[in-house]
Amino acid sequence: MRRLLAVMISAVLLFSAVGAFASEKQEDSVYSYNFDLRFHLDAEGFQPRVRSHIRGYADLLDMLSLNGNLTWSSETGSMDLDLNIIPLTNPSAAVAMHFFGIPEHICMTSSLIGNETIWFNNYVLMEFALKSWNNLHLPLQYLALLFPYVTENAFHQLAEAWTETIGTVTGNQNIQKNKLEIISDLWSRILQEDQRLIYWITALSVLSEDHQILEKEINQLPEYLMRKVAGNQDLTVLVEDNMIKWINQDQKVLFETSSEGDSWAYTLPVTDNGYVPSLSYSSATSNGLSDISIAGSYHLDESKDFGNTEMNPDSILDFRLDIHAIPEIWPAESSFSADVEVFGSVLPNLNVQIRGETKENGDLAISVYKQADASADSVCILRCSGTLIPVEPQIVPAYNTSDLTRHFNVFSVNDKTVSEFSQKIRRPLITGILNFLDEVPASACQSVMDDMEEYGLLNLLLDEE
Repeated sequence: MRRLLAVMISAVLLFSAVGAFASEKQEDSVYSYNFDLRFHLDAEGFQPRVRSHIRGYADLLDMLSLNGNLTWSSETGSMDLDLNIIPLTNPSAAVAMHFFGIPEHICMTSSLIGNETIWFNNYVLMEFALKSWNNLHLPLQYLALLFPYVTENAFHQLAEAWTETIGTVTGNQNIQKNKLEIISDLWSRILQEDQRLIYWITALSVLSEDHQILEKEINQLPEYLMRKVAGNQDLTVLVEDNMIKWINQDQKVLFETSSEGDSWAYTLPVTDNGYVPSLSYSSATSNGLSDISIAGSYHLDESKDFGNTEMNPDSILDFRLDIHAIPEIWPAESSFSADVEVFGSVLPNLNVQIRGETKENGDLAISVYKQADASADSVCILRCSGTLIPVEPQIVPAYNTSDLTRHFNVFSVNDKTVSEFSQKIRRPLITGILNFLDEVPASACQSVMDDMEEYGLLNLLLDEE
């Protein structure tokens, strides 16, 4: 399961960056694409001990296609997705789903559940993911961390405290010490009280043996801001040569960004535990193609001895995403690539290359390679091919929160609500699944059943109580 999540992580990282970039560059407010995609998972790219298990999922992907339409509005945040999962051996056994909503609240309806509508309350997605880990050992927190809304929601109060106290800085300015003290006090309270942020921090640390170090680093953030970043003094903002720089009294550049916003970088002082935080972003465009680079690190400063009484990990989290020659407007004739590297003690280590080609007629092909060591070639573990074609946008309603939240809440259930809902959907669900499973390879059924049994999902679904 974790290996499949690693493959999904690499794809989500790429398409999240592409989607965010498209939103910045295109001027339209509504976008709509028809898609028709096929996938191939290569079990030989995985470790020998799990290959037989992965082959079941590979066999499943080989006999499926995904098609439908995705429409979204950058102005209202509303989205509408029609998705069809089609067995190539018998298209009449296809499973159709309709997703709609806004980042906070997404709903899904399908004939598979008797055309009932279920509601995914993403405000509590991380809390649900952690409960799934605690009770079933399903590592859903990794996927939740990749959902942009979850992170935005977790850090909303910290960012709001900064914005309300400092405001927007666009010119030369002196950031007074007393304002930084106000932020430090607010951050101290938020770190103790904001459940969304606490869940986010827990999701990072729950599988790490070094979780106490990570939690300590984050909880010391208010003190770190005042004592290490600002040095208990004012900060200075300077605008020069189209660059905005934040500088402390030791003349250390803490943050700098271009006036156009196409690059920025944080270079912060070392923490009490000896870690050096940094984060940077840059983008450049030429002939309709763009390069994007995002890098962050939180690793030990090896040049100094901090006399730690405990063995700290060399890296809490280091990551890098480099995208080359991604087209600004789709479809286009292009070849693009992305390199993704994640390592450290808080997330599964990941090192993959993504290579893709797009054509002006909408054809695309994307391959994900597992980066091998210097003595071996990279191994392709996942391929996606098909079409992605822009179409005339349909009308996307500005969805009302109250309309979305009146449906069955998947992330907040109890025995009574599950029993009532299962009675409604049991017959169409069983019929639809049996029709679908009749087309699925036996190896895929075995792999799915093995995972459902391992994580306790089978008992959960069969429980009549």
